[in-house]
Amino acid sequence: MKIVDGYIFRKFFTIFFLTCVTVSGLYVVFDIFTKFDEFWKADAPAFGFVTAIAEYYFIHTFVVVDMLFSFIALLAALATLTMMARQNEIIALLATGLSPGRIIAPVLIGAFLVSLAFTTVREAFLPRRLAELNLSPVDFVKRSDEVDVVSAFDGWTGITVDGQTLSRSKGTIREPRILLGRGLSRYGNRLVAKSAVYLNADGNRPAGWLLSGAKLSAEASDGPAWVEEASGRTVVYPPGSADWVKPGEAFVATSVDATRLAAGDGWRLYNSTSALTAAANDPTFARDAVELTIRAHTRFLRPFADLLPLCLGLPFVFLRSERNVFAAVGRGCGLAGAYVASQYVATFFGEKLGSAALGVWAPFFVFVPLVAWMMGELTKKEV
Repeated sequence: MKIVDGYIFRKFFTIFFLTCVTVSGLYVVFDIFTKFDEFWKADAPAFGFVTAIAEYYFIHTFVVVDMLFSFIALLAALATLTMMARQNEIIALLATGLSPGRIIAPVLIGAFLVSLAFTTVREAFLPRRLAELNLSPVDFVKRSDEVDVVSAFDGWTGITVDGQTLSRSKGTIREPRILLGRGLSRYGNRLVAKSAVYLNADGNRPAGWLLSGAKLSAEASDGPAWVEEASGRTVVYPPGSADWVKPGEAFVATSVDATRLAAGDGWRLYNSTSALTAAANDPTFARDAVELTIRAHTRFLRPFADLLPLCLGLPFVFLRSERNVFAAVGRGCGLAGAYVASQYVATFFGEKLGSAALGVWAPFFVFVPLVAWMMGELTKKEV
């Protein structure tokens, strides 16, 4: 049976690769026509223009494949079995005594292995490209180091970190603005400076932004550190309140770093599981803790979640009552689509109700029993 398994493996992997190429190609062709004017505005040299566009779509193609991975794997699996059925290969295998469940086992294993392999992209490649994923086509082609700052809220202290532009290479903000929350309203509504650089925690100094050219009142400059009323956390260190803050400077303690300000929503969507888990346990991101927890757990379960659409769609090829294989494939895709939609619905209600367990496990509790029944019927189906 190793020969049969190897044959099905090769057929599935080949069709999966071709499906990825086809989906990616359709995305690139459609997107490049809608954004070509934006690329052209960059006015880059011919060679740099072409290579920049190639790199732009190389990165974004992985994002598209990641979004549609479950359907790509399902389409590849259905195409594999449909081709085998149309060539009477499945009938020949069934005639040898193999059950339908045994025939689709190599496809399921292959899909699981592909999902595990793509985990490297999700955990290593995309997290390193967070800032580039948020760049406009013009900035990407120009290789812009200065990007617009995407303001971020610190849920523990109530401050919002904002600014004019951010240097990706230096990790510095030009004309930073720290919007102060209610707990710091006695010091004003904002703290501005000429520039800021993010420093990691070191000894007694917490992580945060060191502001140069900070505009402080005379009273605030010579006073003690600014303490947020609700949490009791020291947020702003004016000159003299700490030995690492020099005259004309100010230090703002926060976990909102340069990556968060450059990546925008991509910071939550494409970050690594370890980073999402750490952020979910960080009081700075308390407002998004449930969403981050759901995303971290969903990412961890992704290889198993990618198999469910296959287990919902593949049995229709064998358990269909009508002879039209395309109608069976359509029904299988529809049921798999219902599962994918349930993931978004569960995530939405999980965030609204503050229940990470609901957002992560609700689709499994609904569809896993159905998968168990369908696969059981498929296993005991007689030729």
